Amino acid sequence: MDGRAAVVTGASTGIGYAVAKRLASSGWQVWGGTRSDSDASKIESLEGASSLRIEVTDEGSVKTAFDEVVARRGSSGLDLLVVNAGIVVGGPLEYVSQSAWKQQLDVNVVGAALSIRHALPLLEICYPSRIIVVGSINSRIGLPLLSPYAASKHALVGLLSSLRRELGPQGPRITLIEPGAIRTPLWEKVEQMSQQMYEGLCPAARRKYGPFVERAIKNTTQTKRSGLDPTRVASVIEKCANRRYPPRRRLVGRDARIGAVLNAFLPERLFDFLVRRSRSVRISSQVTNG
Repeated sequence: MDGRAAVVTGASTGIGYAVAKRLASSGWQVWGGTRSDSDASKIESLEGASSLRIEVTDEGSVKTAFDEVVARRGSSGLDLLVVNAGIVVGGPLEYVSQSAWKQQLDVNVVGAALSIRHALPLLEICYPSRIIVVGSINSRIGLPLLSPYAASKHALVGLLSSLRRELGPQGPRITLIEPGAIRTPLWEKVEQMSQQMYEGLCPAARRKYGPFVERAIKNTTQTKRSGLDPTRVASVIEKCANRRYPPRRRLVGRDARIGAVLNAFLPERLFDFLVRRSRSVRISSQVTNG
């Protein structure tokens, strides 16, 4: 493993930090993408890891970050890119602003594309290199109040499918990781967002969407306690990075596997009914950091 190098975006907390920590402890040279000094210090405290200041929606920032890797690695290239940076925007579609939609897609889709674009020259030096993108079970399933987030995760499927065919067999091997519910600090933000969403609804919207929002808040509280530890996802990512032929898509977590099976085999009308009506089906609370 000596000499192998990886860049992990969104490495401040949750899955990204767990991946950076695991790879560094396994002997990789790791750069973890962060946005603040405190998060950079956290990455720098890991033996074998360095921080990169990356704002994934700013192409100049992304280019500068990968130029720094080039300066450090020279002609050695990059063995692995883990795209994890992401945010969650939710709410009833008719009340989600255009600016909120733009922010969701800029971070989760355009940010992923820019990260891959500027990593490719480094990745193409090493054969076979890997690109691993952290999606979500929402890559397969659209859930109430999460149309912006689900749209961004579905978009990653198309982006990576097109890219894989574009680069061909000599290009980096590409995997989309699709976790279910994960215990990450993102849940604090989701819970706060859900509460603010509920409080900000007008009376007509509260009558129409109130039960969904109340359920989302309840499910968020439950998931903060019962979701998978991010280290489980980090372990899967490391295994994919080490496999000669990694999977194109990889579900992580029992809830993700159940959700994918139900979505694939149940009649769509029945599945819609279950998602809308059930207060206990856990797939209605699956949001991950990435």
